[in-house]
Amino acid sequence: MLKISTIESFMCFVDRVLFFHNTANINAFRLRCGKRVDSDRVYGWISAAIWRGVKHLGLSISLDNFTLPGVLFTCTTLITLKLETNLVLNVPKDVCLPNLKILHLKSIMFPNDDSVESLVSSCISLVELIICNCSTKKCNISHNSLKVLEIIRSVLYGSLVIDTPALAYFNDTYCVAREYSLKNLQSLIRADIAFLDIRFDSHQTKATAFFEGISNVNILVLSSSSLKLLKCCEPLPIFPKLLHLKLYCDYHNFERGVANLLTDSSRLQSLFFYQEALTNLPEKVPHCILYQLKVIEISGFMTNKDCIGKAKYFLENATVVMKLIIPTVPFLSEEQKSRIYQQLMASPSKSKQCCILVV
Repeated sequence: MLKISTIESFMCFVDRVLFFHNTANINAFRLRCGKRVDSDRVYGWISAAIWRGVKHLGLSISLDNFTLPGVLFTCTTLITLKLETNLVLNVPKDVCLPNLKILHLKSIMFPNDDSVESLVSSCISLVELIICNCSTKKCNISHNSLKVLEIIRSVLYGSLVIDTPALAYFNDTYCVAREYSLKNLQSLIRADIAFLDIRFDSHQTKATAFFEGISNVNILVLSSSSLKLLKCCEPLPIFPKLLHLKLYCDYHNFERGVANLLTDSSRLQSLFFYQEALTNLPEKVPHCILYQLKVIEISGFMTNKDCIGKAKYFLENATVVMKLIIPTVPFLSEEQKSRIYQQLMASPSKSKQCCILVV
């Protein structure tokens, strides 16, 4: 634990830099402080940085009953704002951050239904928004220029509404919401989805609305629980633009829904999956396997016939595949890996240019 004299010396040093230094402008100001720092001085430091035209501001503040300066929400010079407070954030009605491009919010509670919407809509130049460990009643994100959106481990007691026509990357990791409304995501390139392991049979409508909203995606990364939730959709969403699919499946979550996903993804060019995710090989070979797949990676590979059979299935049917990558389980010896490689090399292959890698 720092001595009181050390903390006082630190506060005096910051005072001298911000209040007595000759430099007119501040480009970047980052502050991380705990409860032993004087809150009035922290308030003054932030205000001073704003008065000096700060462009990149990062605040990680653990102070009880601390209120951010009102001038923060009308700062015209801010380009980057990264805020972590563990406090309730009351967004003022006159909030206006016209040049802010990057906004990171962590460990914040929004008390009002329209807090997130007011804050985001005030940032007309925003291109990146990350919301982590936050809670709010409603999260309405409607923005014409936003390109990156990440919502991580956050609780939304109401609905999540996303209307972002320029969005290119969307990450939803362990976010809990009662309802989803995702629209105008025609520019979406990549989506990383990791839902909590919930009762899937009671979330069919919510799941269908969610996955239909991101159905234009080019690159899709799904956790095992997300894959289960996707399988519950009725009807099963079609991903007409999907080029790259990555499926994470842990050893306790076997899944039987991949075959349908492959059948409906006719343009798929690369497929990465844990071997447990594909327990049933499609009797009718999907179009993407026959004519599109160029890279296939099968992780969690072992020496049993089931794993070998899955790899051979792709070799025997994928006509244009260029790489078959086999990451094995950690306990396999080099001799066992060599044996897998020899079995696959001896298997008939439709593609004459396929390179097999067993690692």
